[in-house]
Amino acid sequence: MKLPITITQIAHQPKILPLNKIVKGSDFTIKQLNPNTVISKEDENIRPTEVETIVDYLSRYVLLAYAHAFDVANAKAKQDLIHGIIPVKEYKKLLDQEERLRYLVKDLSDVDSLSDEAIYLATDICAWEDAFRSGRYVKPKVHPDKLTTGHIRTMIQRVEKFFEEFGWPTRDAFFAKTENGFVSGDGDYLLKHTLLDLKVSVQNTMQISWVRQLLLYYTLGFYNHFNKEDIERLMIFNARTNSVFSINITDIDPSVFKFVYDAAEKQSKINERELQKYIN
Repeated sequence: MKLPITITQIAHQPKILPLNKIVKGSDFTIKQLNPNTVISKEDENIRPTEVETIVDYLSRYVLLAYAHAFDVANAKAKQDLIHGIIPVKEYKKLLDQEERLRYLVKDLSDVDSLSDEAIYLATDICAWEDAFRSGRYVKPKVHPDKLTTGHIRTMIQRVEKFFEEFGWPTRDAFFAKTENGFVSGDGDYLLKHTLLDLKVSVQNTMQISWVRQLLLYYTLGFYNHFNKEDIERLMIFNARTNSVFSINITDIDPSVFKFVYDAAEKQSKINERELQKYIN
């Protein structure tokens, strides 16, 4: 059964949120940061999705000293341990890797000093992060090579410079969901009055799936008053292209938010019915 349960999944469903009912990518303001070079993915030796997860994870852990950096990975590993999917030694290995990463970044002076070993450890930990969302742990086949670790450092530096220019996060995670909870998602960051999603993509234009994602995070996280912050702007920062896409809430017709909210709630009720039938 393939139901769009997460906000990311719905963002790739044009039938649920058709383009003619929402804002376009061209409605967003684009700001190109310096340097204006695209970091290519062609010669990287791990999947782009892995690179994105590592950049996001290390940005939180290194730049923001995220207190709950290991929570998601540990929750999935502990679940697999309880169900007998992994042995105790595999769970202990993860905890050892986390302790080693803590030690390596404890006295880090700048991102340039982030060691290859720290990035290797983050690769292993992020595999458990991915497993939490996909439901299945896949051990990394390779670790990032020199070129790839260099790209990762550069993109984390870009995230740091972005925060220095646009403001540091007031929250480094937030939750958004429908009334019955059968559509939900974890947003990346909140800056002051700004909802921010981090991307690591070679795309240099605002993608329609990103538009849907931002609208869903806003309507299911703030338009419905699930979170109390006052959001005035929706924003994407793409670390590969070093570009920023943004739009003010006041520049979006209120009917768009009403449509997105109603469409998400409708799909959420469908999900609940279908899952109940499946369980029964």
